[in-house]
Amino acid sequence: MNPTAKPVANIYIVNHDFVHTSSLKKAIKKPIKYNIETFSNGEKFIAHLASLTFTRRDIHIVFLGYQFIDEHEQTLMNGIEVLEAVKTINPDIEVIMLYDRDEATYGAYARNRGAFAFVPKGDTIFLRVNNIIMRVITQKKLRQKRRNFVVAIKIFIAYIILLVLAILLYQFLL
Repeated sequence: MNPTAKPVANIYIVNHDFVHTSSLKKAIKKPIKYNIETFSNGEKFIAHLASLTFTRRDIHIVFLGYQFIDEHEQTLMNGIEVLEAVKTINPDIEVIMLYDRDEATYGAYARNRGAFAFVPKGDTIFLRVNNIIMRVITQKKLRQKRRNFVVAIKIFIAYIILLVLAILLYQFLL
């Protein structure tokens, strides 16, 4: 990929399990098309996210675990708290919550908080990750095309109105 070319999407993997994070990163097909960053806890990720500037065209996808524990065995922000912070920083960022079997009860709450999907951490996540990425990218690009179409229609209507006014003014002055 050209170093000056902009990536199709920015993908963040926020998970305390280094092995799972590495496996998930390797499972992403065509990683050269994406800017992929990993974080071991939500605090570091939120600090990074807060330092970014966003445009409407940027696509940001977060694969987010639920439980985070630091090296001193102290509990950090959980996935729901990180999800809420992400949505506060930028509501257009799509968050895919990853959960273990004992965390499955948080699914409905995560969806209500704005999670795009709630996916179990298992062997199937490695198969599903690329479908999820493509679905998010497709939906975001389609939304952008709709916005562009609406703007083009408004400009066209304004042009027609100005043209009609110019013709009427020309008729009036003759």
